[in-house]
Amino acid sequence: MNILTNEVFEKLNEKKLAFNPFLFSHRAHSDSDIKYYDLPIINKEKQLYLDNNRSDFDFIIGTKFNIAFRRKDVKGYQKIDGELDFVSLKKGDNIGVIPKGYGGIVRLTFKDKVPEITKLLVQNENEKYDDSKNDVIYFTTQEIMDKILEELENS
Repeated sequence: MNILTNEVFEKLNEKKLAFNPFLFSHRAHSDSDIKYYDLPIINKEKQLYLDNNRSDFDFIIGTKFNIAFRRKDVKGYQKIDGELDFVSLKKGDNIGVIPKGYGGIVRLTFKDKVPEITKLLVQNENEKYDDSKNDVIYFTTQEIMDKILEELENS
């Protein structure tokens, strides 16, 4: 199996294998979204704003990610060098943490450049998710990725 299904994700949660950092999103924010939400301007070559839906973890500024993968191609994961450096719960804030159970907007900054895989995200607030051209992108660490791959092999 090469897809992170809800069933596999639930097994990871039951076994407490999907721990922080584990960020996923289906939407990146466009220039118009950035303006609407009153977010700081970014360097689009190295930074990306993402929607973060409710999570089972606190998202804290400084969290690092070294793996990105697609829901529909888990084994095709990519090595990255990214850091969460901005979080916002509501328009115009930057509180430094999104507490467990809440969603908001996060900004990732990458050492080199924004990974190409993020082009599969919905690219603005007005665009609807289309499973034929979009995907959910996950950001995590190699340690967690190894546990996910092991669970996929056992499914």
